[in-house]
Amino acid sequence: MKKFFIFICFLSFSQGSLVWSQETEASEIGTLENCKTLGYLSFLAVEKFKTLRSTATEEIELDDAKELLEPVALQAFKMVDGGKDKEKLFDEWNMMLTDIFLNEYSDPKGYAKTYISDCMS
Repeated sequence: MKKFFIFICFLSFSQGSLVWSQETEASEIGTLENCKTLGYLSFLAVEKFKTLRSTATEEIELDDAKELLEPVALQAFKMVDGGKDKEKLFDEWNMMLTDIFLNEYSDPKGYAKTYISDCMS
């Protein structure tokens, strides 16, 4: 009877550990997908700001660029994990756009790589 009890305890512990491991792995995959999505959007944002600055006849505003990029971002957020983290991603995207706008980055690929790397750490 004692061995059976120990076996049941061991079995329940190992199943709990497996569930925790799967949840951790799913969380890491979700974080990776969120970072990649925001990184790709950062590439588009840097490219769009660079284009707008080079072709504008007057000073561009942050809201003008947001208006152009927002439909793409919202669609991307819906596609990532069924839109579960949509609000969090949208907030991060707004902060990222402000940073790109204020600092006038000109290398979209470099910014995107750096963003993804920083996001994952």
